[in-house]
Amino acid sequence: MLAALTTLGQADYTQATLWVLEDNERARRFYEAAGWRADGAAVEDTTGGASLNKLRYQHPLG
Repeated sequence: MLAALTTLGQADYTQATLWVLEDNERARRFYEAAGWRADGAAVEDTTGGASLNKLRYQHPLG
């Protein structure tokens, strides 16, 4: 993850974005410990017939 964030920052991106399953508390704690923050956006993904709620997380770069 550090290599990806570094590469994005070197490419002049100002922030990185990812989506995390709302019910995946372990993943959310992992990303939050690494400096990612939920920005309030949420979507329902029904790909494959299942209904999954996702939260958008962002990380500042630079």
